[in-house]
Amino acid sequence: MKAGVLATMVFAISIGFPVAGFAGLAPDADGDGIPDVLDKCSADSRNAVAPSTCDDDVDGYGNVCDGDFDQNNAVNATDFTMLFIPAFKGLDPSPWPQGMDMDCNGAVNATDFTMYFIPRFKATPAVPGPSGLSCAGTPGCS
Repeated sequence: MKAGVLATMVFAISIGFPVAGFAGLAPDADGDGIPDVLDKCSADSRNAVAPSTCDDDVDGYGNVCDGDFDQNNAVNATDFTMLFIPAFKGLDPSPWPQGMDMDCNGAVNATDFTMYFIPRFKATPAVPGPSGLSCAGTPGCS
């Protein structure tokens, strides 16, 4: 091995190890193993395992924490009556591009309502998210 290559390797190791030691793990507020900056639902760990990782409306908020089906940045009665209820009753057939299948299991059912929509609807403020993606809330964010 040439002396220059060896010296470069020693230098890289001497600089690299101390920097890596201070870097630590990326913050993960909900403990789901997805760093906050990449997490489409950073306050709910249920989005960590497929199929619950989906974002059907591609707005940067995972279905798990996005009850805003009409994309007006509010989770309200309109989302429930105009979009969720028709999907729940089978009047709006799959696929549901707005994300009413909040647990991403292929069906809009009572679990989507009680376990996912109601907590978003009752949240203060009743908005989608939070998401760590900087583009969250804009169409095409993924």
